[in-house]
Amino acid sequence: MEHIENLIRKLSKEKISKENFEEIISNSEVVDSEIGLDCLQAYGLPLKEDGDKVYLKTLTTPYKDQTFCFVDIETNGSSPNKHQIIEIGAVKYKNGKEIGRFESLVRCDFIPEYITKITNITTDDLKDASSLRNVLVKFKEFLGDSVFVAHNVNFDFNFISNSLERLGYGKLLNRKLCTIDLAKKTIKADRYGLAYLTDQLKIDSSNHHRALADAVSALRIFEESIKYLPPEIKTTEDLLSFARPNEFKKKKKKKNSQSSCK
Repeated sequence: MEHIENLIRKLSKEKISKENFEEIISNSEVVDSEIGLDCLQAYGLPLKEDGDKVYLKTLTTPYKDQTFCFVDIETNGSSPNKHQIIEIGAVKYKNGKEIGRFESLVRCDFIPEYITKITNITTDDLKDASSLRNVLVKFKEFLGDSVFVAHNVNFDFNFISNSLERLGYGKLLNRKLCTIDLAKKTIKADRYGLAYLTDQLKIDSSNHHRALADAVSALRIFEESIKYLPPEIKTTEDLLSFARPNEFKKKKKKKNSQSSCK
């Protein structure tokens, strides 16, 4: 997977030649070089060809025109290798408007009592729900190549990605954004947990710890955060880079160092 991660890092900064793209892919032990670009697109990477160049659409798309998918999951435990998703909620968002919603419970035979206390989801609620496979296939279709956004994104993203891989659908390669990290750069707060921020920002969160309600809360935090972005943040990749911990400070420091050398 290291070759693919290196490829994505490179594509997040610049367009590259098809020759360079194919060379990196051919060195990968994870992705079949004969599938190449089509395979990566199927995994959610927003790749586009332009003549002899390959690039990420997020590199040139203004963040205001980007399709974001705000996601939250409820699970019956914290380990994707031992536990499973019991609910997925998601909201698609573009140009300041919601453009779609996804919500589904997932069939599961066991839910610990403490999970039921947190979510109010019981095994009876799930006995007639769709299978994990069916729900994930529909969710993946809904997600497409949009930017995957969540509060503590690595948990939701990795849990879904690992679940898809176990079922034979491969990992997710969508670009991703964490609303915790973004909020830390734009909103002054004592804490950045979902419940605390929704309370501070006076966001309606009456159904906290249910997937769709929490996905909507993450969207509302995002809407508040982008009000305070620096003016130089223009593209989606600018936004993703800005939100990463310490990333924007490093770039600014490097830019200032270069200026002082002139």
